[in-house]
Amino acid sequence: MTIVYQSNTGFTQAYAEMLGKAAHRKVCHWDEALTRLDQGSPVLYMGPLMAGHVSGLDKARKRFQVLAVCGVGMAPPGPEVMASMQRANYVGEAPLFYLRGGWAPKKVGWLKRRMVGMATKSMRESLRNKGSRRTPEENKQLDFLLHGGSFVAFENLETIRAWMKDAQ
Repeated sequence: MTIVYQSNTGFTQAYAEMLGKAAHRKVCHWDEALTRLDQGSPVLYMGPLMAGHVSGLDKARKRFQVLAVCGVGMAPPGPEVMASMQRANYVGEAPLFYLRGGWAPKKVGWLKRRMVGMATKSMRESLRNKGSRRTPEENKQLDFLLHGGSFVAFENLETIRAWMKDAQ
């Protein structure tokens, strides 16, 4: 099984490379996979989330045998993120994973910045309105929403690594 990924800002790429190194698996960017992997090759597909949808998944399912799917987004992990991903992505019997990547506003175009800005507006306003009553965690969340940051960590890969061991 090869790890195939698409990445907009580098968070998905970082996870794919960490996972490949830990699991001793080949890692290919989508463009490379198109030329190096045969049609129907077994892959774990990783892509950034856009409104709950794993970018590029539909094309990957047409080209490869997708054994598992991993979406990388900016929201904290939780049942609501997984429910949204399950509604927005058809994965058949393949397991669906989520990893919190980050937000890099300087690495995306104005349209994506605007879309994220609209999606997080109420949360930012709510946090700003708390003023000095914000907890340290809320201060970190507001700073993240305004300036970006990364939550990429090797420890976040535990569930996927366990699945990969069982899938061998």
